[in-house]
Amino acid sequence: MNTFKPALLASAISAVLINSNMAFAAEDAIEVDKSIETIQITATRRAGSVQDAPLNITALNGDVISDQNIGDLEDVARWVPGLTISDQGGREGSPIIVRGLNTNTSDRISDSGTVATYVGEIPLSIDLRLTDVDRVEVLIGPQGTLYGAGTLGGAIRYLLKQPDLDLTEGQVTGDVFSINESDGTGGEFGVVFNTPLIEEKLAFRASLNYYDNPGYIDYTHVVQEPGVSNPNPDFSDSSDVNANLKSVSDVNDEQITTARLSLRWLATEDVDATLNYFYQKQENGGNSTSQYGSLADSSALQGIPGKYENVARVLEPGEEENDLLSLEVKADLGFAELVSASGWSSY
Repeated sequence: MNTFKPALLASAISAVLINSNMAFAAEDAIEVDKSIETIQITATRRAGSVQDAPLNITALNGDVISDQNIGDLEDVARWVPGLTISDQGGREGSPIIVRGLNTNTSDRISDSGTVATYVGEIPLSIDLRLTDVDRVEVLIGPQGTLYGAGTLGGAIRYLLKQPDLDLTEGQVTGDVFSINESDGTGGEFGVVFNTPLIEEKLAFRASLNYYDNPGYIDYTHVVQEPGVSNPNPDFSDSSDVNANLKSVSDVNDEQITTARLSLRWLATEDVDATLNYFYQKQENGGNSTSQYGSLADSSALQGIPGKYENVARVLEPGEEENDLLSLEVKADLGFAELVSASGWSSY
C-alpha cells in the first residue's frame, strides 16, 4: 500500500527551488567572470588584444609579474602551457623546451636554437631578470614569418616599461628569502626612477636591481691547494682526506645585477623614438648539479654524495655580462605603422 508523505514532497520541492536559485546565482557569477582584463600585445607587429591574436600566445603583464613574484623564465614557464624551462642553475644554459620536442639553451655558444628571445624588437639570447618589465609575450609554434630563423619552436619577447612623458615617480622594492638546504639568506633590491625632461616631449627612466641567491649545493671534496694537494687521497684514511680536501657549502650561489637607462622622445604626434641601454651581469659560485646516487660502482666515492652534494675537486665559478644598446623608432603613417629597430649587443 502506497502512503503519501507531504513532508518529503515539500522537502523535495524546496531542494529543487534552492538548486534553481543556486543555478541562477552561478549563471550570474559566470557572467561577471566573463569580464576579464584585456592585455594589449604587439607580437603580431601590430597592436591588439591577446584574445584576438591569431596565434598561440600567452602574455603576462607587469601586474601579474609583480603580484606573482615572477622573476625569470623558469617562473614564466609555469604560466605558459607547452613551455618548459629545464633549470640547470645559473652557471649552465637552461634548455627551453616547447611542447616536449624542440629545445635550445640560453647560451650564445649554441647556434642550433629553436626558440628566439627578444628584448623589445632586438634579438638577444638572455634569461632576463624580470624587473621594470611591462610584459612578457610567449609565442608557441613556428614564427619564421615574423621573427625569422631560429623560431621553429617559438619566440619569447621581453617588453620593458617605457619612460612616462607626464609623470615623475620613483619606486623602491625589496625582498628577503631563504632556501631549504641553504645556510645563507637571499634577497633582492631594486629602484626605479622616471621623470619628464620636456613635458609631453622628452622623458628619462632608469632602473637598477640586485638579486642574490644563496645557493644550496655543497662541494664536499674540493682540493685544499690546486696543483699541490692530492685530489685522490686514501679515502679510507680520514686524516689523509682532511689534509688534502675540504668542504665548501652553498657553492651554487648566484648574483645578478641588472641596470637600464632609457630616453624617450615624442618628436611629433606620429613619431615616437626610444633609446635604451640595458646591462645585466650574472655571477655564479659553482655548478648546481648533485651527484647523489649517480657515481659508478667503481668510483671510490660511490654512495658518499648526499642529496645536495657534489664531489668535484675544484670550484667552478662562472660570470656572464650582457650589454644592449638599442634605438626604436615608430612612425604612424596613417595606413600603416613604420617601425625601425637598431641594436648593438656585447656579451
